[in-house]
Amino acid sequence: MAPDLRAATAGPRFKGLSPSTYGETFLRILDRRPSLFDGTFSPPVGVLRGSALAHNIEVMGEFCRSRGVRLAPHGKTTLSPDLFDRQLAAGAWGITVATPAQAAFCRLAGIRRVLLANELVDPAAVRWIAAQLTGDTSFDFMCYVDSVDGVRLIADALRRTPSPRPFDVLIEVGPVGGRTGCRTLEEARAVAQAVARSAGVRAVGVAGYEGGLGHEITEDVLAHVRAFLGLVRATAQTLADERLLADRGDGIVLSAGGSVFFDEVVTILAPALAGHASACVLRSGAYVSHDVGHYEHLSPFTRPGASIPGGLRPALEVWGQVLSTPEPGLAIAGVGRRDVSFDLGMPVPQRGWRPGCDALFDTGACIVRDLNDQHAYMVVPDGADLRVGDWVSFGISHPCTAFDKWRLLVEVDDDYRVTGFVETFF
Repeated sequence: MAPDLRAATAGPRFKGLSPSTYGETFLRILDRRPSLFDGTFSPPVGVLRGSALAHNIEVMGEFCRSRGVRLAPHGKTTLSPDLFDRQLAAGAWGITVATPAQAAFCRLAGIRRVLLANELVDPAAVRWIAAQLTGDTSFDFMCYVDSVDGVRLIADALRRTPSPRPFDVLIEVGPVGGRTGCRTLEEARAVAQAVARSAGVRAVGVAGYEGGLGHEITEDVLAHVRAFLGLVRATAQTLADERLLADRGDGIVLSAGGSVFFDEVVTILAPALAGHASACVLRSGAYVSHDVGHYEHLSPFTRPGASIPGGLRPALEVWGQVLSTPEPGLAIAGVGRRDVSFDLGMPVPQRGWRPGCDALFDTGACIVRDLNDQHAYMVVPDGADLRVGDWVSFGISHPCTAFDKWRLLVEVDDDYRVTGFVETFF
């Protein structure tokens, strides 16, 4: 179960809270059902719109159910047990992580199936996982291997901490010029053969990551993605035919899928391998909050011409105040690189709230042209009315580098009344 924050006490370690709340329990704050704007919070404040979160989790869950694929959402997007629990309740098969520390965190949070979508080369972590597999038969774990040396490292660690259960691995395939992964079928075969010779280690499938092959939707990029996914499938078929992959009883695993090309993954990897039971596992993560930039333009749910019904809604916002209007056409807001992502696009002003007014207002065509650590430089067009003290909501582009800026996110309803708090553990 996710840790219960309600009994915890508000304090300065959680940015976004007004000092007036320090010493109060979060349960007491929730009992008041405060507004985001009533003095309970001191901007910048990280906000999650609850209706959008629920919608996105249900839409992705239904997509996977209708296509007969499994979803192990990438937990490094949010690193929030509360959100993990919601994703699992909506049918997620497990949680994906990127590091041994994240895997250990998931274990402490009660996650029973963890996919480490990375090579595991830390012997101490291998031994810890082996001990967990020994101590709890309900715990399910897989990680990647892409080299004979990596297989040897795992096998050597297991000799020091043997487990009665196999240590399951996926043979990773990677594109030329990409990051990890075997570049050819011959390399993958050599790794799978090394697994077969290693006591305690079992290869149960093949994985890859197609998300880094392009940040645009063009025929050339799609052709590259499809060719790579074809290699993943062909590798799985060959290794299965050569009896180098084990079916654990629920099918040989074929796994891929970031948050941009997962529709292509389903088309190519979901059909069963010839002569073998198989299961496609998607690892998309950013869908849970979506965004107003990178994924809005690229996700199969929302890109121009998207054909998947249901859509996704941006759930993550950061609210800050206008600190200064030092010259015509420029407003400085108290939101910066410590608060929002900026690696795949600047934050986007969306709406505002003015003290003394009841209604939200549209910020018009304002844009953010630059960020400092704590400041956003907003270009304000003629006719836009932004004043010192106004609150401004910034939508973000690329949630994976925004969630980690916040240990506490405020969950609100569509009227910006607080309905909960979401804790992260970066």
